Amino acid sequence: MNRALLAWLPLFSLLLAVAPGRADEETDKAVAKHLKGLKAAKPEDRMIAARELARLGTDAKKAVPDLIVALQDKNDKVRSYVAYALKQMGGEAKSAIPQLIEVVKSDKSDEVRCIACDALAKLGPDAKAAVPELAKALKNKEVGPHAATALSKMGPDGKAATNDLVAALQEPAVRSYAALALGHLGAREALARALKDPEEDIRVEVVLALGLIGKEAVPDLIAALKDKDSDVRLNAVAQLGKLGPDAKTAVPGLTAALADTSPSVRQTAANVLGRLGEDAKGAIPALKVAIKDANENVREAAVEALAAIQKKK
Repeated sequence: MNRALLAWLPLFSLLLAVAPGRADEETDKAVAKHLKGLKAAKPEDRMIAARELARLGTDAKKAVPDLIVALQDKNDKVRSYVAYALKQMGGEAKSAIPQLIEVVKSDKSDEVRCIACDALAKLGPDAKAAVPELAKALKNKEVGPHAATALSKMGPDGKAATNDLVAALQEPAVRSYAALALGHLGAREALARALKDPEEDIRVEVVLALGLIGKEAVPDLIAALKDKDSDVRLNAVAQLGKLGPDAKTAVPGLTAALADTSPSVRQTAANVLGRLGEDAKGAIPALKVAIKDANENVREAAVEALAAIQKKK
């Protein structure tokens, strides 16, 4: 090795050892600067300070107490940036949970409330005390989607909001988020009941949510194969397809779907049966009929499915 390089190695190692400390020192200086900025007279300066603290994320965890105070800033935009900064702190912002809950409950700005919901979502089950207020916030079409997402992150405690989430399915702006939250929370029984809702769009969202639950929801997805609306049936077939071997009990229902009035449903059913392989051998007679389907895409899917099911190992 070059002697000059050897001479530099000890110094280089020293620089590496010192660098982290210097970086921490620089971060501390930046945090101190932005904390002063949070108390500046101009709202613009306070916004910049909060934004920069957000950029530093957990490196600025020392700022959490000051950010909690700043949640009461008179300027809506400043509070938005402050809430966002707390969100970026992740688990380091646990001490802000009570104040974030209060923001969700009573802040006059929907934007600030939305970001507070996002911050609580990032804290997950640690923020379970927020469940009651998050449930109430579902009624607001602006805040509701964020509240539903936060509830989905609360673990078992989030199930306390099941009835509120089901009610939120009636609000178009919130329904997809509410349905997904029910799916993430494993609220199968509530979703199964919602499959009987008279509104097609709700039933579609419910089917998508049932897919998140997995094997346990297969009976409900099989029931959805008989829905009066083709979009619901198509999504039920697709969700069963995502479950792989766990959906093998759906073979009779998927086989019946090969005769659906919708070509898209027939084609997707054939595709799913093909992916199930030997487990779908009971569908072979129906697939042989489907290769003569009036729709070319259905015919091709049936041919491929038969090949996959009858493939010799």
